[in-house]
Amino acid sequence: MTLARAESGAAELELRRTIAAGLGGPERIQRQHDRGFLTARERVALLLDPGTNVPFGPLVNSGVPGEEHRTMGDGQLMGFGKVDGRWVAYSASDATIKGASGGAGSMRRGGAFSRIVSAAGLPKIGLMQGGGARITDIVSSRFSGFPGPSTMGRHQGFPRRGALLTAVMGNYYAPWTVADADFRLMTEASNFSISSPPIVEEATGEVVTPFELGGRDIHAKVTGEIDNIVDDDAAAVAQLRRVFSYFPANAWEQPPVVRTGDPPERIEASLRDLVPEKPQRPFNVKKAINAVMDQDSFIEWMPDYAKQLVCGIARLDGHTVCVIGNQPSVRAGSLDVKSSIKLRRMMRVAQALRCATVSFIDVPGVLPTVEEEHQRLLQGIIDMFSERNALSQPTIGVHMRKGYGAAVWAMHGADPEWYSFAWPSAQIAFVGPEPGVRVAFRKEWQASEDQEAFVEQHAKVIRKNSEPWLGAQMDFMDDVIDPAATRPIVICALATARARVRNSEQQRGWERPHA
Repeated sequence: MTLARAESGAAELELRRTIAAGLGGPERIQRQHDRGFLTARERVALLLDPGTNVPFGPLVNSGVPGEEHRTMGDGQLMGFGKVDGRWVAYSASDATIKGASGGAGSMRRGGAFSRIVSAAGLPKIGLMQGGGARITDIVSSRFSGFPGPSTMGRHQGFPRRGALLTAVMGNYYAPWTVADADFRLMTEASNFSISSPPIVEEATGEVVTPFELGGRDIHAKVTGEIDNIVDDDAAAVAQLRRVFSYFPANAWEQPPVVRTGDPPERIEASLRDLVPEKPQRPFNVKKAINAVMDQDSFIEWMPDYAKQLVCGIARLDGHTVCVIGNQPSVRAGSLDVKSSIKLRRMMRVAQALRCATVSFIDVPGVLPTVEEEHQRLLQGIIDMFSERNALSQPTIGVHMRKGYGAAVWAMHGADPEWYSFAWPSAQIAFVGPEPGVRVAFRKEWQASEDQEAFVEQHAKVIRKNSEPWLGAQMDFMDDVIDPAATRPIVICALATARARVRNSEQQRGWERPHA
């Protein structure tokens, strides 16, 4: 190579890198800032440890003649870097180029990138905005090159993939990574949906705004397709980094152990008075969760969706656990179609991240209303049980009060393979005392002169038999425990459970593959 040619090549490389670094140009960058959003590069810089960014395909363009320099990067920044010293893959939408829509170049690169990330078992973090197919590029048979679902749904079996965390930061269409993610959040000013308002209007004639289609309130309260909502881009990245600290660094590794300084033997005397004497009186299950888990480690997911079920992740003696708990102050903590969706999601996350689940149980059963039956309650229950059967990670159930019907099993309260504990206040049966009397002795109850006294007389017997002592005597319950000692007892149970899982996974060949 001649010196002149080398100098020419170096100049061309410098030009292309300069264009790529400038994203869509100063005007589009300013427009992004004016909307209250950071650029893709600014988001990546916040996400990664300084000096660790390794871009993947930064010079890819759309491949459309005449648009080579206008589409440098083709609307997506991809690469690798470190978050708190652990390697991750990242994908950041660049809304300054074609609105971050998916063109031919970014689709080809995205397919290759996903295969590399999956084979390596690396976690992937998505910083998403814009998106959707670039209609001008794929209104042709080039659409047949679209990668489709080949990189989704790899929670179980081989090939396993690493954790997937996604943040929506703006308008986001065709949000497939949200549906497949292990953790999903969005900013207040964001929206996401499969289609855009123009597509909806074209298909149906219905005129909607982006936020009516998929704004924060829709996903927080109606669809449940988001785990948390934060104020802005910086808060989103900060929460991604925090949540990732609970997740494994690789598909073949366990979640990290992060000691918090909270003593494992800590006794929490306040739990002895948490459950009211009157069974109809509610209490806040979050008090039990926060008292048992490592201090300040519980991160609640989906707080505004199916509020009768509290769920999230936490640390217990430094180990990551999934947490579920019935909230008695909302629908008495009963399970319905929406809460079954929420519960199934946490089971899938526990399986994918290879962590145990701790459940706090006060459930009166499945909510049997006409509305719920018409919302496919039966299928929701069956799907919930199917996920429960497929779950190979440890479960520990803590019966605090009511535990009635099939909902007990769904809440991990009757698992012969793992651990079930009960507080002395627990009441466990197929149905509650009073309803049980009115159903089982219906004719006698209706014929009695004093129906209220009849119910109370027979309910006493059922209530006595529902106390946890009989279940413990028959070894259906592993132990009846002092509520104050719940934390050290559950920690010891999890220690033995982890050893069992580790040995089992080695026997099944789940260890990291060797080159």
